[in-house]
Amino acid sequence: MSQALVKALSRLVEVYPDSVAGSTMTPSQKKQLEAFNHKTRCVQITPKGRGVVYRIQDMDVAAVELERLAPDQHVSSSVPQRTVNIASTRSSKQGYAGLDVSYVLAKTVANPLWDVSGVPTEYLNAATEAFGVFSLEVGGERNSHLHTEHSIWLVENQALFDRLDWLPNNDPTTVIWYRGQLHNKLIDWLSAPERAPIVYFFADYDGVGLNNYRRLKEKLTERAEFWMMPNWKAFLLRYGQNQLWVDTARDFASFERNSQRLLAQSSELRELVTEMKKHGLALEQEVIWLNG
Repeated sequence: MSQALVKALSRLVEVYPDSVAGSTMTPSQKKQLEAFNHKTRCVQITPKGRGVVYRIQDMDVAAVELERLAPDQHVSSSVPQRTVNIASTRSSKQGYAGLDVSYVLAKTVANPLWDVSGVPTEYLNAATEAFGVFSLEVGGERNSHLHTEHSIWLVENQALFDRLDWLPNNDPTTVIWYRGQLHNKLIDWLSAPERAPIVYFFADYDGVGLNNYRRLKEKLTERAEFWMMPNWKAFLLRYGQNQLWVDTARDFASFERNSQRLLAQSSELRELVTEMKKHGLALEQEVIWLNG
């Protein structure tokens, strides 16, 4: 199924019996429309000036094809977007497939202070004590007024989230686990100035981790800090792996290309990048439990 063809046919149906200038269509729409016309001969293509115009000449054929490709293009806007996609494309993944909210797992440590619109709350601590973790909705309005006086940690891998004895101190904090790519909705939620005074970022020392930090830093500026493991250089030389470096090389290059200002401001991060490049090595978070 081609969304380009659906859009092209829909435009022609809307203006029928008038025509649509080819210059107002995308290359993909024109290509799909001409391929469809080659099979059905239901569209009239007429030269005009330096281009062509398209007009439906067999509405019955066009209507049947449009119904086949897009069964219902007039679904209520109140239903979820993926439902709209099914109605208009037969697939939830065709068209806009984003969701309004995302969910992340988090846990509190040493009873950090949280409030909702200035009113203290204990339910995040209670949820952690009762269930081990709590789920945090980000991207909607539900937690837009949730703030903490203490730090937040972002960790990439589950082992670091399951077992927190690696934390550098016993200060009250909240640990959030994300997987792989740091979601834009989480970054946007954290970017509210009053959300937390500081967000510590601890990920694999590889291209993906560094690029995620760059994205976070761009939104949080001085409230985001890349956490350097004690003895990270010894860890890198002894336990670093070349394959991970190779697998994330494109992300590393993107980070370096877009982070000159950031690297100029942080000598530690600059040294990490230099050592990774020098030895062709990347390092996984779980090394934190080994002796450097």
